[in-house]
Amino acid sequence: MKELQLRKHLMTAISYLIPYVAASGMLMVVGNIFGGTSLETLGSATGIPDLLTTLGGTALGFIPVVISSGIAYSISNKAGIAPGFILGLLCKVDGYGFLGGLVAGFLAGFLTRWLLGVLKVPEWIRGLLPQLILPLLVSIVVGLALQYVIGVPILWLTDAITSLLESMQGNPGAEVSFGALVGVLSAIDYGGPINKIVFAFSLGLQSEGLGGPIANIIQASMIAPIGLTIGYFVSRFTKRSIFSAEEGDALKSAFIMGCFQITEGSFPIILNDLLRITVCTALGSAVSGAMIGFFGVASSVPSGGFLALPGFNKPVEWMVSLLVGSVVFAIALQFLKRNPEKIAAEQGIKPESDDDSLNDLTFSDL
Repeated sequence: MKELQLRKHLMTAISYLIPYVAASGMLMVVGNIFGGTSLETLGSATGIPDLLTTLGGTALGFIPVVISSGIAYSISNKAGIAPGFILGLLCKVDGYGFLGGLVAGFLAGFLTRWLLGVLKVPEWIRGLLPQLILPLLVSIVVGLALQYVIGVPILWLTDAITSLLESMQGNPGAEVSFGALVGVLSAIDYGGPINKIVFAFSLGLQSEGLGGPIANIIQASMIAPIGLTIGYFVSRFTKRSIFSAEEGDALKSAFIMGCFQITEGSFPIILNDLLRITVCTALGSAVSGAMIGFFGVASSVPSGGFLALPGFNKPVEWMVSLLVGSVVFAIALQFLKRNPEKIAAEQGIKPESDDDSLNDLTFSDL
C-alpha cells in the first residue's frame, strides 16, 4: 500500500481542487451579495448577479470531475486526464458525488499507468496510445465497473453518511460532539494533510446539502491568527512578556491574512513554540466547533474567511463561535506560550545581529 502513494495523489488533487473551489465559492458570494439567484438557463437578458451565482453553483457541481481528473493525472500524468475527466462526469451524472470522484480517479489513474507499462503496440501507433487508445479503454472498463458494480455501494455509503449526519440535526449532544471533532481536526495541523482530508470529506458533504462541516472548517482555519492577535493584546494588558518583538511585528500581517482564512501568516509565531500553541489551537477550535454544531451553522461557500459571510445561514452565530474560540485560544496562550527571546537567553544563545552577519560576509561565501 505504501508504494501506491495514495495520500500523495490525494493531496495533489486537493491542491488543484482548492483554487477551483475557492473561485467558484466566491462567485456565489459576490452574486449573492447583489441579490443573485441560481437559474436553470442563462441568456442575454440574464443579470450579472444571477450569472455569477449560477456560474459558481454550477462549477461546484463539477467537483467530482476535478478531483477525479487531479488524482488520475497525479498517478499517470497526462494520459490520465481524459479518462479521469470522463469518469468524473459519470460520477456527477449518476450522483456518486465526491466519494465517487475519488474512487474513479484512483481506478482511472492506476489502470492507465498499468496499461502504459504492459501494452506493446507497433511504433507507428504508439502516439495514439495516450491520446486515444488508453482514454477509450480506461473509460469503458472503469465506467462499466462504476455504473454496474462499484457505484452501488458508493451510493449506499453516501446515503448512509448523509442520513447519519441528518439524524444528528436536532440532537444537540451529537451536533456539539461532531462539531468539536471537526473543529479540532481542521485546525491542529494548520492546513496540513489532516486538514486537507477533513476538507475533502466536508466538501463532499456540502455537495449533498450539508454545509455545517465546511462552516466549521472556515472558522477553524482562522482560530490561530485571530487567537494569537487577541492573546498578544491580552499579554500587553496583563504585562506578560510572552511575545518577542519579531512576533509582534509578524502579527500585523498574520491577522490580516487570517481574516481571509490564510493561516500561513502565523507560521513564524507558531513554529517558535509549536507544541504549546497547537494545544491552544486544539482548545479554541474544539470550543468554536462545538458552538458551530450547537447553533446549526452551515455554509454554501467552501472558503474565504470573512468574505464568506454572505454564504452562511447564521452569520452572527458563526462570528460569535469564532470569537469565543479565539478568546479561549488567547487565554490558554497566556499560560502556555513562552517568549522565544527569553528561552534563548536561558539557553545562553546570543542572537546574531544583522550588522554582524553582513560584516562577516565575503564574496567567497556567495
